[in-house]
Amino acid sequence: MKKIWSINGLKWLKAAKGSVLKGLAAAVAGFVLYSCGTAPPDKILEGQSAIIFVRENSIDDNRSNAMRSNRDEFYSGSDLMLLSPISPSGEVTNLTQQYTRAGLDNERDFGAVADPEISLDGTKVLFSMKPTRQSLWHLYEMNIDGTDLVQLTDQTFGNDMDPTYLPNGQIMFASTRPGIVDEYERRHSPLLHCADRGPDGRLINIRQVSFNQSHETNPIVHSSGKVIFSRWEHLGSPNKFPLFVMNPDGTKLFVMYGNHSPRASGSRVFLEPRELSDGGLICSVMERNSPFEGGALAIIDISKSDESLEWITPDTSPFNNNNNESKAIFKTPYPIIDHNAPVENREKILFAMSPLPVNMDDVEERVDYGIYIMDKDGNNVRLIHNDPNYNDIDPVVVAPREDKPGGLPQVIPMAPEVEAGLANNTPTGMFFDGNVYDRAPNDGQMRPNKDHPNADGSVGQVKHLRVLEAVGMPHANNQRGGPIGNTNQEKQRVVGYAPVRSDGSFSVEVPANKSLHMQTLDENGMMLVNQRTWVQVMPGEKRLCTGCHDSHDRDKIIEDLEIQANDLVMNKATGITFESGFHNAVNVEDDPSVLKTDTLSFFNRRKPNKVATIQNIFDNRCVACHNIASPAGGLILENTAADLAIEDDETTVYDELTGANYINAENNSVDYVTDRGARESPLMWVMYNRQLDGNTDEYRATPGYDHTQIWEKDEFGRIDPFLPGNYDLLRMIEWIDAGTQYSNTIGPR
Repeated sequence: MKKIWSINGLKWLKAAKGSVLKGLAAAVAGFVLYSCGTAPPDKILEGQSAIIFVRENSIDDNRSNAMRSNRDEFYSGSDLMLLSPISPSGEVTNLTQQYTRAGLDNERDFGAVADPEISLDGTKVLFSMKPTRQSLWHLYEMNIDGTDLVQLTDQTFGNDMDPTYLPNGQIMFASTRPGIVDEYERRHSPLLHCADRGPDGRLINIRQVSFNQSHETNPIVHSSGKVIFSRWEHLGSPNKFPLFVMNPDGTKLFVMYGNHSPRASGSRVFLEPRELSDGGLICSVMERNSPFEGGALAIIDISKSDESLEWITPDTSPFNNNNNESKAIFKTPYPIIDHNAPVENREKILFAMSPLPVNMDDVEERVDYGIYIMDKDGNNVRLIHNDPNYNDIDPVVVAPREDKPGGLPQVIPMAPEVEAGLANNTPTGMFFDGNVYDRAPNDGQMRPNKDHPNADGSVGQVKHLRVLEAVGMPHANNQRGGPIGNTNQEKQRVVGYAPVRSDGSFSVEVPANKSLHMQTLDENGMMLVNQRTWVQVMPGEKRLCTGCHDSHDRDKIIEDLEIQANDLVMNKATGITFESGFHNAVNVEDDPSVLKTDTLSFFNRRKPNKVATIQNIFDNRCVACHNIASPAGGLILENTAADLAIEDDETTVYDELTGANYINAENNSVDYVTDRGARESPLMWVMYNRQLDGNTDEYRATPGYDHTQIWEKDEFGRIDPFLPGNYDLLRMIEWIDAGTQYSNTIGPR
């Protein structure tokens, strides 16, 4: 049955355009009257002591969207408020104005607070604050009544935010202190850190535990002891905020939910997860460009795949980039137990809501968040508090964790191998994958054929693994370090290669504490599947994976994998021991074919003689035939004088290769190189003198020259790019498979 939303008798009715403003004014007046306590008392959650929430000074200037973080959302004069008891008639106390206004007269210079979290015993509140406009965001802790403030961090670079308590006494938080610049908007990225408590309560032994190129936010500790958080994914074409999960020590990090759902959304954003009594989650769901950082609220069954959303707010939100009219927007849900309610209906949801329409004609859009409560199924919505001069958001319940949904979290001890790795400064960790042919059917990429015959007589389309590492961007002036070209990929370098065994397994030793991703390759060293998530290993960690990567449901199978004596890996359920155990892991950093520290660059105008560029390969191998004076096949691979004189544009050669200048067998113009990879790029078809994408030569135009004679052959008569004489070919393959970037200059121009 479809819910009819009603708040204190006000239903979400679609008003005619001419009466929208009048209805809006009446609704706002009703909410203001009710929040001032002049309406009949409402014994909401009688017996529950209090909530703490953020009174954000953004009512007249809310510029937030889902991609922002505290650092970008500073609103002078935002404070933590205590409401006790939890009722419209409860007393409201400002807990932090003594700290955000101390010695300040100009309101623009006032400080701000955010991200409250209640201690596990219910006696303290942990939060982020900048005492003045000019301050950095630091972490603080104080008593519930606002006394005994302790500053926990005092870093001189970066901003600390989004703290949460771990059950072992540590604190986890997000921080921009690593100086990583996100690969999309070129802003400093908040990444997760873990810290011990010193004798005075301040944080010591601070260690980064997540490695990514984009923002991470909203970490919580699940009752299982695992940390769940939101992560901005922008490795290639995806642009979304799924939920990730990891152990508190940084091990076993992987995507948990939201990679493919909701399917109507092109830029899914899952924020502010909180645990429910059954172990599932409630979170806010929106678009990355949703107005006022608002959207819908949804319940997630985390034991299921990306199709288990249960919406509990009106279906006009989230926006899905279609500008639907919406009567309200929602954020910051927080489950709470109402001990006075019937047993079957005790779990409620606190949340922030702005009951003002958005994306409606003839309405000046604004926002006015207040604190509300509803049943877990989305019914029985009631107002708790709304100050019309502020946005009231992020409510947290003042109670011990054991009295909240999920109860006290388990303690997950640090993995012994990681503890040893940290103590010994071990520079690497290991990945094991059970079967690369276990592939998700819904990520838009191919599913390699395990029965594919290869030229050397082996069977199995996946022959190699390529490991790549993110290369940080310069922060100066938000510059990418030169024109980036026609690509969705990010700066990266090839770390190395490893074989994939005949049973589809592999094990590799890779750099620890780095943002990494992997590509499976065919016999020609060309990408079959591109991992679109940055992954990591902790020092000494031995990570077990089951596939590359099937549905979330089957991740339970990973518990069947067990590391045996001599570092063999066995599936306990089947009794199968994999060929590729940790005992024979390949250290990809030892690969002789890799450029080691360099990035994949087409050309560098500031260093036109730089060796490690694709243009340099063309200069040495190709311009004798493909020059300006006599371009073979009409293809010019030589720079012009004008190319070298213009600093900020891509060269003519790059434009030729990435523009539709290859005439295929059907007389259609297509790109010489495509971001779909080397095996689908005609430039490589020319080099191999055959079509490489698994189809017949129906699209390949026959060149007048056999380019295969340029390259060395192995004993099977095959062009092997890993032969030392073919490293130039390997560089071209790597460049295309990494996204055909124009420039990877490191540092500001």
